[in-house]
Amino acid sequence: MALPPDQDVASIFVGALFYGLYLATLFHCIRWLVFTDEGWKIRKRIPWTMLSITITLWVLATISRALELRNTMVQVVSESKPKPPPPPPGSIGSTTTLPWMAVVICTNANVSTLLADAVLIYRTWIIYEKSKRVIVFPIFLWIGGLMLTALQAYWQIVQSASIFKAWQPINMTVGPGTILTPFWGTTIVLNGYSTFMIVRRIYLVTKESKGSASIHQLKFTMRILIESGFLYLATAIAHFVVWWTPNAYAISVISGINLSVTGIAFNLILIRVAQRRVEESEKVANVGPMSGIHFRPNETKTPVGQFGINTTQAIGFRQHDEESNSIIHDHGASTTVSIASVV
Repeated sequence: MALPPDQDVASIFVGALFYGLYLATLFHCIRWLVFTDEGWKIRKRIPWTMLSITITLWVLATISRALELRNTMVQVVSESKPKPPPPPPGSIGSTTTLPWMAVVICTNANVSTLLADAVLIYRTWIIYEKSKRVIVFPIFLWIGGLMLTALQAYWQIVQSASIFKAWQPINMTVGPGTILTPFWGTTIVLNGYSTFMIVRRIYLVTKESKGSASIHQLKFTMRILIESGFLYLATAIAHFVVWWTPNAYAISVISGINLSVTGIAFNLILIRVAQRRVEESEKVANVGPMSGIHFRPNETKTPVGQFGINTTQAIGFRQHDEESNSIIHDHGASTTVSIASVV
């Protein structure tokens, strides 16, 4: 069921505002991924994995925004014209045709979420020194979300009368809420679990590394994780809750901003990591050369349980600079794995 034209226009307007904010973070993020810290010279080694995911999220968001705008324009124009007779079954405009726009929009949102979740699982895996035991649960949830995405597309394509006559406690006026609700439920649990595990890991390191020169960097890492994670989780929880309400307008608004917020949270982590790297480099340059004694705390390993943790900075993606061979990891403390093993 389509929204009234005024609500449809208001919904896409709110979505466009968030998309504009997302574009601002996108351009800033690409600048740090592609160009060197100083000036606009292209990096010798670009982190292609993170850059590819960043561009993919933008493509999916742009396609969804264009299709939503197209739907709104068609609806507004059709409302201003006299109602034509219903088209024959199977023709354009018939209720029996494939709702491909709705399928693409919903699938894009789910795929974007799955991409962001996959990166978060990878970060958890790296922080825990590639421990498979830690990521079994989030991988199980991720596979469940992938299966629900396929089921959602199938349900939207089929849309049989028997399905719509079935008992459904979820709002079905905008999309396949009966499937999207468990999808967002698994996403919330996955993000909550992974974020908690990473924060726990960093907290243990900071607790064991009191007096270390890298303690401030670890706290900065934790702050980035909590802030960006809260931004994403707040929208995901709202998306989950709104499907249980009878308000189709609220569902449309939350769905319209969700993909952009996912991209914003993803980009902000990369941007803040890069900016922090530049700040640390400037501090080192201002202090001048230091003796090996000053660097000793950053080279020691602090045992946390059964893991050996290097207390150097790390917040999750591989970032090479022409002037150094440093590596930055996005979500947590730097582990003892070699630089070559982190891609």
